[in-house]
Amino acid sequence: MVNYIIRVAYAEPQPGTFDKLNAELAKYNIAGAIKADDGKGYFLPQGEYCYSGAEPINEVRDAIHRLAASVQPEPSVLVVEVTTLAWSGLRLIEGV
Repeated sequence: MVNYIIRVAYAEPQPGTFDKLNAELAKYNIAGAIKADDGKGYFLPQGEYCYSGAEPINEVRDAIHRLAASVQPEPSVLVVEVTTLAWSGLRLIEGV
């Protein structure tokens, strides 16, 4: 499995755009949250997602772009393959 961090942005997102995008991406196990080694979950900032899969990075990017464009035209998409991740300041998901 390959771990990816994904960023989707719109020049002028319409109201509800990210809610719709989140729902579409969730269908493919692409989450707006991340899980730490200790099992705790943390919300990622709006427009950022975490995904683990076997697909090459370009396929992930193209699929995300198609989904994001179906929600609102002209998205910007950045996909980064990660092996190690560190963060601070993310909001804890309670009860996870």
